[in-house]
Amino acid sequence: MERAADSKGTGPENPIRGVLGDDHAGFREGLKEMLATDGGIEVVGEAGDGAAVIELAREMLPDVVILDLAMPKMGGREALELILREISPPPGVVILTMHDQRRLVRELLGMGASAFLAKSASLAELITTVKGSVPKHQPREPSGEVPPPT
Repeated sequence: MERAADSKGTGPENPIRGVLGDDHAGFREGLKEMLATDGGIEVVGEAGDGAAVIELAREMLPDVVILDLAMPKMGGREALELILREISPPPGVVILTMHDQRRLVRELLGMGASAFLAKSASLAELITTVKGSVPKHQPREPSGEVPPPT
């Protein structure tokens, strides 16, 4: 596991809002169920290709996007770049993939990914990584809206 952010405390009253991007529906469903075991994480959307992940992220304004690298229409690398450039405030992005090459890890973290995790990671590693990838920016309302400054 590689991380570039610190952990943020959450709970059922203020869950981390996540979007999942992976082309395998069964894997997404299992991942969603795993994350649900922690009351502080809520999956608010899921998609099977990079382009759909970007649209979901624009619509849902999640705290974290969990993204596979190998997806149809648009791969995770391109989706990462667009998510970080086009969504404000940008969510944390956890790259969750089978590819575990040091050069790739450095490249993706250098592009702005918050964390890089192998799909073989344990449930504890997954939850810790997702929680640690939430950016430290202005909190959102339950609707996903960023409240106006007071």
